[in-house]
Amino acid sequence: MPHSPVPEGSPPLYPKWADRLIRQLDTFAATRSRADKVPALVLARQDGGDVRAPAFIVREYQHRLSWRRGNPHFTVPYAVVDDEELRGGFLAAVDRVALRFQLTMPSGRLRLPAFHTCRAVLDSERGVGDVQSQQQPILDGLYAALLERRRPLRAGARVADFMGQHLLTGWLQGIVAALIVGLPKFCYRFHLRHWGLRWVADEANTACFLDAALSFCRDGELDREDPRVRRILLRALLTDLRKATRRRSWLSHLWARRRWSFVVLIPAIDDTDGPGRAFLGAFEELAGDQPVKPLLVLAACTGPPPDYAVPLGADRDRPNGLADQVFTFLNEGSDEPVRLVTLPAEDDTDGTAKTKIDTHWGVTGRRDHPLDWLRPAALPLMAAATAGVFLLPQYLWPAAAPEPASCVTVRTGERVGVTDGRQCELAVAGERGRELRDLEDQVAKENALIPDGRYRTLVFLAPLSLQNGVYDDPPVGLQILRGVIAQQHKLNAGVRQNKMPIRLLIANTGQYFAYGARTAAAPTDPDVAQMIIRRQQQDRIAAVIGITQSRTQSLDAVRELDQAGIPVVANGVSGSIMVGPDSPERYFQISAPNGRIAPILATFIRRSPEVSALTRGTPHAVVVYDPTDTAFSTDLKNLFVASYRREGGSTDEVKYSEKPGATTPENIANDVCAKAAATHGIVVYLARSGVLPSLLNAMRGAGGPCQPPQGTTIPMITESTPIDFQLHPQQTARAYPYMTLFYETTNAPTPDSRDPYAQFAQDFATVFGGRSADADAGGGFDTAGVVSKVIEDLLPATPNPQPNDVYLWLTAHGVSQYPGASGVLQLDRTNKYPPDKAVYVREIAQPGGDPTTLLSCGILPDRENPVNWGTPPHVFPCPKDDTATATR
Repeated sequence: MPHSPVPEGSPPLYPKWADRLIRQLDTFAATRSRADKVPALVLARQDGGDVRAPAFIVREYQHRLSWRRGNPHFTVPYAVVDDEELRGGFLAAVDRVALRFQLTMPSGRLRLPAFHTCRAVLDSERGVGDVQSQQQPILDGLYAALLERRRPLRAGARVADFMGQHLLTGWLQGIVAALIVGLPKFCYRFHLRHWGLRWVADEANTACFLDAALSFCRDGELDREDPRVRRILLRALLTDLRKATRRRSWLSHLWARRRWSFVVLIPAIDDTDGPGRAFLGAFEELAGDQPVKPLLVLAACTGPPPDYAVPLGADRDRPNGLADQVFTFLNEGSDEPVRLVTLPAEDDTDGTAKTKIDTHWGVTGRRDHPLDWLRPAALPLMAAATAGVFLLPQYLWPAAAPEPASCVTVRTGERVGVTDGRQCELAVAGERGRELRDLEDQVAKENALIPDGRYRTLVFLAPLSLQNGVYDDPPVGLQILRGVIAQQHKLNAGVRQNKMPIRLLIANTGQYFAYGARTAAAPTDPDVAQMIIRRQQQDRIAAVIGITQSRTQSLDAVRELDQAGIPVVANGVSGSIMVGPDSPERYFQISAPNGRIAPILATFIRRSPEVSALTRGTPHAVVVYDPTDTAFSTDLKNLFVASYRREGGSTDEVKYSEKPGATTPENIANDVCAKAAATHGIVVYLARSGVLPSLLNAMRGAGGPCQPPQGTTIPMITESTPIDFQLHPQQTARAYPYMTLFYETTNAPTPDSRDPYAQFAQDFATVFGGRSADADAGGGFDTAGVVSKVIEDLLPATPNPQPNDVYLWLTAHGVSQYPGASGVLQLDRTNKYPPDKAVYVREIAQPGGDPTTLLSCGILPDRENPVNWGTPPHVFPCPKDDTATATR
């Protein structure tokens, strides 16, 4: 580190991967966090490591925050609370911190009115007599201190004194003195009695600030080191710091200079009576129930850490394990005020960490410049000039003709294209278009609430309509779109530091994704992906979400968007081709691929006691799949058959196509039932959910083996289940009494109110009332949430994020430990889909139809990754992803 002093003796080496931790601290210090409760970080060393290393890192970090000669930038404000330099406990520490913050400000002056007022009370003596008489000396002292801090008030007092001595006499002198000196003091006293620093009165359980001052003044009943006094002083300091870094308007010359945090460095907290431990303890007590942004406390200890320091829980064996956990807690906040960061025992003996730290200058803040006043002065002039231009006769600037509507009726009777809900209609007339029409109206209402200023647009791209005479089960994309709308409403209605309103566009590709991209067979057909690309700039499109189906046509649309630089975050897709080696670079998905789902289905069928009770021996699997649907159904069938054979099971295959005229359900109903009855096996349905009701209805109307003996049922397990089956399991059981249905899903409701799915269900009900939420809607909710999080993470460094910025952030930083309604999510350069994505298998049991969760594997909402599934004594290991096959 340039100009860094070398400690006496042999300095400790940096711990392994220390450079990654320091880069995360640099990022936070330079850009701050949206979280209210940012935890203090206490560095300690794992057993076997050099215990001096944490203090060494903290002291060296001071030099990263110091002004460097020859560098045109100043750094963030910082203070060092060092037990070797300070004596006097917490009071000495907080005085040092306030002074150093003022001296290290990179731009402008730091005013600390609340802190200096509370600090002045400690040195004031109260009077004698009634309450007001006791408060008067304190008030006089506070006003005298205010005159020292406020130049205009001090100048006014001097003017009144000069005029009284040389120009005015008698009653005229009294009036001038009352106006210039007496009135400001009266207003200040009135302010402290009624409005000012009300929170201090709340801390002391009194009526006003002056009443509270009597308790912690010099001869008050509270000692200077009393915890309540510490809490008041630290909270006053934090109040002033928040005001110093609050959001600035475009017309402020300080607009670009307030993105940093204030940093307190404590090299050692091992002295239980030292200033460092005292400051950290006061922070811990206050941060438990008060916002502490924009303050970062970084401490070190060589001995046992404080009891209130909660371990970080990071994987120290992963290069980014520690840094990623620190990044998460600093940017998302923590319920625990102090976090213990245990550094690995291994030292960086080859010097890689030191080299990266020396060459990485990431903590800078803009200094003052005379031209900073140019923008605040120029903007009003430019606004006035622009208004004048638009007020000139309109014939000089004829209005451009509006662009043609982008909703087109195609030969299948559907309407495809892109709309914001008002520009044009994608819904067809009549009852067939009712659901989509209602959603268009909802999107239009949500978009109308967004101000004309800053926003970013997400495009929901999916099949949202059906061809005439195909089948009646509604497209799953409609339910996923509801989840997206619920997330849009939550994001736009919420209050966050770096808030970016989200606008939504709906893009319908037609059934089978037929019009999602250009096709060589029909080059004149609409190309919805190109419609989105043409609107990229005018609509401020940040990303495309949805997709919802694994098809070669949907992959072609994603490729067109990728070539245009637009990232895609999909949900509801699982085909291996979507995440394989040839997957587009800017494509991500939050759903698990077939390579993960297939071994879970195989293991469940082979091991589940519930399946064993309905079958015989190792259940024979009658696999129903669609040979024409190569991207999803055939791919899943191949992976499942391979996995099930490894489990020792046998299979039969029955072809069933979603395309009209290929295979009718009546043709295969008896065949499926006969094979299942003859083998006492299970039907494994791996085709599309939209045609499953037709097959079940055909089985219900068929005789013979499709009508099992009284008290028995045919077991069936599905990967893709209609929405109505999940939302209304009792009705499903009554409609198909001959069938016991198992289905795979990405979430399962729990009674725990902390489950993100429970919160999602509340947010969904806020927009859609009594309509039930489900896993598909939860996935849509998460895709919009993930993209919005990336956009808002970009804002401190990139005020005008573009689609490529979203993609670069996802690859460089990614999204880690995102608590989604569809599970805990992680996306980054190496993970195009969340690893160990949560997968559940549920049962709709006969005769009541009560749903039961039988298998839960992957990273669950409580962030645990169970090793086993089932209930004792029937417990089995969770299968791992078949990644080698899934990404072939």
